[in-house]
Amino acid sequence: MLKLPNYKYLLLFLFVFNSSFICQIKDSLNQQNQQLKNIREDIAKLENELKSKTRKERESLQSLEKINRQNLLLNKLINNLLTEEKQKEKTISGIELNIESIEKRIANLKEQYSRYIVWFYKNSGLSMWRFILDSESFNQALVRYQYLKYISKQNKITLDKLTANKNKLAGLVSSLEAERKEKETLANQKVKEQLALEKKEKERKELISVLKKDKNMIANEINLKRRAEILIKNMIANLIEADREAKKRALESKIKNDKKIVSGKLPQSFDYSSFENFAQLRGSLGWPVKEGRIVRKFGENKNEKLNTVTLNYGIDIGVKTSQNVFVVAEGIVSAIDWIPGYGSIVIVTHRDDFRTVYGHITGISVKEGERIKAGKVIGKVSESLEGNILHFEIWNERNYQNPEIWLASR
Repeated sequence: MLKLPNYKYLLLFLFVFNSSFICQIKDSLNQQNQQLKNIREDIAKLENELKSKTRKERESLQSLEKINRQNLLLNKLINNLLTEEKQKEKTISGIELNIESIEKRIANLKEQYSRYIVWFYKNSGLSMWRFILDSESFNQALVRYQYLKYISKQNKITLDKLTANKNKLAGLVSSLEAERKEKETLANQKVKEQLALEKKEKERKELISVLKKDKNMIANEINLKRRAEILIKNMIANLIEADREAKKRALESKIKNDKKIVSGKLPQSFDYSSFENFAQLRGSLGWPVKEGRIVRKFGENKNEKLNTVTLNYGIDIGVKTSQNVFVVAEGIVSAIDWIPGYGSIVIVTHRDDFRTVYGHITGISVKEGERIKAGKVIGKVSESLEGNILHFEIWNERNYQNPEIWLASR
């Protein structure tokens, strides 16, 4: 004999599941709001540091780096707001479809109820007993009684459904209104941050034009790039360790058959096996910019004017104007950060532990954790004291590669 499920346990399971799911959403939103709050606090702190300096003090490389840092944070803020705005659009579209479906359901239920009223009036003159007593026999009266009882029951079900759907519709309309207001707030915040970014970008360009006149400032920027290479090397090492830790956790979870949601504090594991084979692109890799020439080669570089020697883990590509920067191969955006000397940088991880680094980027249009295809625009070349120069590196695990060997001939 088939045993029916215990609905008490089923309801309890649904309650716990829904509660857990709602908690996850709330945790995600709280985490996102905290991230936005931290970014705004960092921007405000940098702004206060800049304001506390005299005009002469502000005309320094340190001030330029602070403005570059602010620009990156504003960029991150705008991208987060843009993502939230898109999520709201999806939510609103889903609610609108749900409302449309319920409105159709309500119309059908109203039609069913209307047909019942018309039938009842025609057959009983609004008197159920008259309809029964007008029967020609007892059997017919019994049949009519049972039929009316059934019709009344179905009518009650219809009315209950109608009421429930109307209540649901009212709730959805209220939710839709709230979501639209939140979307409008996000859009206004985004416009505000974009205006702030434009203002900072103008301030940055004005400062660059002043600092370019000072030969010592250019020398100091080159010194910053020396230290920047070490910072990039450390970032690559940290990303490698984070990936290994994520793979280890994923494997342990698989062995234990643990389907619990992993805490957001742990590194996320990505499967790169389906990506294009980066190693096979050697010699045919697309350039990260459409036009430009190599102004600083891979390895040791001596500046005759400044009498300095720098070690370049990649190449520097000079462009005439601020051009789009393209990712050279399919991958995951592993890091977006700011490094003195190279400003905002983007690191993309590819198949078989290959990574590409893009420095001196502005207007970054991707987010950490995003999967991107080859040719995707990730930002624009930013201006430095030496001009519009893109810094580009290729790493295989902890080994830096000569990009000129990998890039296609021009």
